[in-house]
Amino acid sequence: MKNGDLMFVRLIVLVGLAAALTCGALSASAASYALLVGVSDYEESTGIADLRGPANDVALLRDTLAKRGKFKTIILADGIDGSARPTRAAILDAFARLATQAGPGDFVFVHMSGHGTQQPDDDGDESDGLDEVFLPADTQRAAADSREIPNAIRDEELGSAVATLRAKGADVWFVLDSCHSGSGLRAATQDVATRYVDPATLGVDATATALDPAKTATLEGPGDEDLPGKYLAFYAAQSSELAREIQIDPNAASDNGWYGLFTSRLAARLSQDGAVSYRQLFQAVMSDMNGSDIPGGARLQTPLWEGNLIDATVLGGQETIGIRQFAVDKGQVDAGLLHGLQPGTVLGLVDDATAGPQETSGFAQVVSASARSASISPVAQTCVPDPQAMCPELDVLPATARFARVVARPIDLTLRLAVPVEVQTGVPVPANSPLRTALEEATERVNGSGTARIELVQTDPDISVGVFDGALWFGPRVTAGDSPVGLAWRQGEDALDGLLLRIFAAERVARMLQSVNTGGSILFGNPVDITIKHRDTNMQSRPRSVGSRNDLVQECQRALMSADVKDLARVETVNQCDQLFFVAKGVVQGPARDVNRIYIDSQYCIETAYVRVEGTAVEAQLGQPMTVCSDCPEGDGISQKAGHERLFVITTEARDNAESLDLRGLLENCQAPDVGGATRSGASGRPAAAFLESIGTRTGMRGNFDGMGISSLWVERFDWQVLPRRQALIHEGIQPE
Repeated sequence: MKNGDLMFVRLIVLVGLAAALTCGALSASAASYALLVGVSDYEESTGIADLRGPANDVALLRDTLAKRGKFKTIILADGIDGSARPTRAAILDAFARLATQAGPGDFVFVHMSGHGTQQPDDDGDESDGLDEVFLPADTQRAAADSREIPNAIRDEELGSAVATLRAKGADVWFVLDSCHSGSGLRAATQDVATRYVDPATLGVDATATALDPAKTATLEGPGDEDLPGKYLAFYAAQSSELAREIQIDPNAASDNGWYGLFTSRLAARLSQDGAVSYRQLFQAVMSDMNGSDIPGGARLQTPLWEGNLIDATVLGGQETIGIRQFAVDKGQVDAGLLHGLQPGTVLGLVDDATAGPQETSGFAQVVSASARSASISPVAQTCVPDPQAMCPELDVLPATARFARVVARPIDLTLRLAVPVEVQTGVPVPANSPLRTALEEATERVNGSGTARIELVQTDPDISVGVFDGALWFGPRVTAGDSPVGLAWRQGEDALDGLLLRIFAAERVARMLQSVNTGGSILFGNPVDITIKHRDTNMQSRPRSVGSRNDLVQECQRALMSADVKDLARVETVNQCDQLFFVAKGVVQGPARDVNRIYIDSQYCIETAYVRVEGTAVEAQLGQPMTVCSDCPEGDGISQKAGHERLFVITTEARDNAESLDLRGLLENCQAPDVGGATRSGASGRPAAAFLESIGTRTGMRGNFDGMGISSLWVERFDWQVLPRRQALIHEGIQPE
C-alpha cells in the first residue's frame, strides 16, 4: 500500500464515514462488551517468531476496563488463566457471539495484539494488490504456489464482523496493535521487538502489484452510512511502519515486562480519571509515544485513527477537565513506567483528589519503578530531578498524602548521535574515513568546550547520521525512499562544530518542552484551541523536473491556485509548495493568554512566533504562514531541506501588571528573528528568560514557574515530515526526470 494508506482499507469500505459526533454519554441502560485478543505463541513449524507482549497487553487492558466500568469481557490470549487459545475459529466465533448479544445503544471494545502481514488480494479491492491480514495462533505456512496464508484473518473479514455489530445498533471501538509492512527505518534492539512477519516466511509472494483502475473496487460500500451504530478504529502504526513492543520493566520475571508500545500508552491514559474525547485520547497517546523514556528505535511509530466516533466521550461519561494524578499508599504510587514515572521523577503530594493546584502537602521522588507501580521517598520542594543523582531524602512522607501529581521529570541532556552509516547500504562507515573522522574530532572539540555533551553510539541514538553523496546527513530519519533527508554537511563548508551545537540547542529545547507536554489537552485542557491548517497542493500537475529558481517560484504559484485546505492532523507528510497556517482561539473564558509557537525545522533551526489571545470570540493568527520548501533555491543551485519537523505551542495565563511571556528572540539559533523592528533589551526579556531558566532546571508542571501556577501552563506538540520533491512525485505515482 502507499505510505499513509490505512492498514484496513476494506474495513473502511464496510463501516463507512459520517460526520463527527458531538460528545455524549452512553445510555445508562446500555451494556458494554469487550473482546481482547492477544497472540503470543505461534507454531514452530511456521517459522513465525513468538511475541512477548500480547498476553501482557490483554491483562493490562482487562484490569483497566474493570476499573472503568462493568464490561462483559471475552478473552482470547496465550498465557492468561481461563482464556481460550486465540485461533482463527475462536476469534471469528467471539465476534459472532457479540453480534447475538449486543443491541441498540450498546458499546463494544475490540483490541487485537499480535503479528500481521500481507498476502495477494484476489478480490481486486486493494489499490496495491495486497490484503492485510492478522495472524492468529493457528496460522500455517502456505502450500506451494498458494496465494493465501492458511487461517489468517483478512481485513475484509474483520470489517464484516464490525459492520455486523454496527448493524445491530452497537457502537464499536476497534484497536489493532499489529502491523502489515516491513519497511521500518530502524532495526529492533534488545529492548524493542516488532509485530510483523515477512510474507515470504509463510511461503507467500506478496509483492505489490499495480492493478488496472477499471478493475479496482470503489472505496465506498452501499448503505454503510445508514448503519445505526458508530465506529472508530485506532491503528498502532502507519502502513509503512512497524508496530513495536518494548521491554518496559527489565526486572520483571520472564516476559512480564514486555508490552505493545501503543497499547501500554493507551492503557495508561485510560486508567486516569476524567472524561475526555477519543480525539483527545488519541492525541495524548501519540504524544506519550514520543517521550524520552521510549527507546529511540521504537519512537518511529505513528498511530492512525479512522471513523465517526472520534469526538464522542471515551467509554461514555460527562465532559470534564481534571489534573493527572495517581493514588498513593505508604510510599507506593499506583502508577509506574507505563505512566512515565521513571526513577528521579518529582511528584507533588496532595491530601484530596479535589485539592487545588497549589494545595500540596509535600514532595516526593520516584526511587524505583516497575511497569505499573513506583516506590517514592520524601524530598524537599527545592529538589531538581537529575538523571545522574537522586535528591537528599527527608525523614517521612506526609501522613495525609493520598494522591501524587507529576511536577518534574529528569531530563538527560546528553545528545547521542549514531555512528555514521552509508545511506544506500546501511553499512557503518569505516573508522578512518574522512567524514567519520571529521565528526569524531568535532564532537571532541564541542565536548571539550563545555557547551554541550555529545556521544557517538552504536545503538539507540537520538539522531541518525548517514553518509550520502559525500555529505553527512543528520536527522531522526535520514532517508525518504531513495533520497537523503535532514541536515547535510560537506567538508569545506562551515565548521562542523557549529552545526553540532545547533543540533544540540534544538534538541535541548525540544526535550525540555516535551517534558512539560500536556499531551494535546487530555485531563489538562488547554483554554486556547490550536489549529494548523494545511494548504495541500496537487503533485499530479507538477513538472517532472525543475532547473532554476524561477522554475520553483512559478511551480508554487500555479500549484497554490488549486490547493485544498485541510487540518494538519489528517495528513502525515507535506510537499513542496504546501502552506501551513496557524490559528489560536480561546475556548474557555478567563484571563488573557500568551501563546508562543516554537518551530524546529528539518535543519534544526528554531523559529518563534507569539500572539496574545483574549476572550473566545475571535481567532488570532499565530505567526506568519509557512510555505514548504523541500527543494529550495540557494545561491546558484537548489538545496534540499526535507525531513522531520516539530512544532511546540506554549500557552500560559497572562499575569496582571506583568509583561507578556514572549519568547521571540530568545531561542533562534540560525538567524536573527523578526520581531517587528523592536529592540529586545535585557529588561523586556526578563519574564521569558526566567521561564526558560525554570523550565530547564525544574521540568514538568511545577508549582511555580516564575509565578505561574501548576494549572496555568499548557504545551502541545505537532509533527510532520517534509518530503523531497522527487519523493513527493513518486508517492503520487509520477516518475521524476
